[in-house]
Amino acid sequence: MFSLASKIELDYPLHKLTSMKVGGQCTYYIVPNSIDEVVEVKRNCRLSNTPIFVLGNGSNIIVNDRGFDGVVLHIGKGLKEIQVNEDHVYAEAGVALPLLSNLMAKYGIGGFEFYAGIPGTIGGAVVMNAGCIGHDTSEIVKSIIYIDENEELQEVEVHDANFHFRSSRFHGQADIIVAVKFHLRYADDIQLVQQKTKMAADIRKGKFPINVATVGSTFKSPPEGPHPGRLIEEAGLKGYKIGGAEISHVHANWIINDGSATADDIRRLIIFIKESVYIKFNILLEEEAIYV
Repeated sequence: MFSLASKIELDYPLHKLTSMKVGGQCTYYIVPNSIDEVVEVKRNCRLSNTPIFVLGNGSNIIVNDRGFDGVVLHIGKGLKEIQVNEDHVYAEAGVALPLLSNLMAKYGIGGFEFYAGIPGTIGGAVVMNAGCIGHDTSEIVKSIIYIDENEELQEVEVHDANFHFRSSRFHGQADIIVAVKFHLRYADDIQLVQQKTKMAADIRKGKFPINVATVGSTFKSPPEGPHPGRLIEEAGLKGYKIGGAEISHVHANWIINDGSATADDIRRLIIFIKESVYIKFNILLEEEAIYV
């Protein structure tokens, strides 16, 4: 089915690849060596009618206990090139956000500071318009390079990406983001950029649980509210458990896996939270995590 230079593994356990540490196996697991290989995998999947899921850092997904009957393409482990060009920064979709943030701070390039606190990759950041401490991805993107439904390489400018709060035109679509061009803005004060980068990382460490299995924020928290963590806490749900899935005592918008949780435990706990908050406040929380 595939004639790639990269290794293909069968029946790969997906719980090893996600921050929540749950989920069954995928039929095929592929780490691409290049953008050309991503094109080939996408084409072969279309021709063979094989489902494909693109994985970044695995930090915002919940994999079904039954696994995924198709190809998991692990871009987060394969596409990692970064270039600082004359008028833009080029980063492939698998580049980790904290890595890019710290590298840009080293060069004195501003705008990427908030990425230091987000444990994801460039591709996922664009799909979800990832953000932190009042900033989001749409502010720094110049254009996005992706593979369309006909396996053609396309490039779209930021104003056509349809960015909204934790969403973009790529959310739920078959297009595969392979690289992003960012605005290149050298800062007047390099030390200030470096301080802000460290501060963004420290804020995340101080505000949220660390060294736990989680997807991070379970529900979207728009700047204007409502703020899910507060609502869940006021509903008296901190520490509530279903199976091995527990609402964090540190931040109520985080569900953690105590080491024994299944994807079904997590899904049932999310439903329980949504129902409880709706009954108490007449507010329907919107989930942020992606189900596979």
